[in-house]
Amino acid sequence: MVNGVKDNMVVKTKDVEIKVVIPRSTYRALRVKCAMMDITLRQGMTNMVEKWVKDVKKDIAGIDKIKPKA
Repeated sequence: MVNGVKDNMVVKTKDVEIKVVIPRSTYRALRVKCAMMDITLRQGMTNMVEKWVKDVKKDIAGIDKIKPKA
């Protein structure tokens, strides 16, 4: 559970703005990967964040209600 998230803060829409801060080493590796795959850095970042979101959805699948951290 993420610190500071409460039941009434759960977003019920499809589009949510996500701010991502990554280490410099991850950014450099992402630049190399994007160059090898011949895609833009923006598309590579979008793909990486979408993968993270899928992983989170998979982790919380089956949870009926998000409970605040005690």
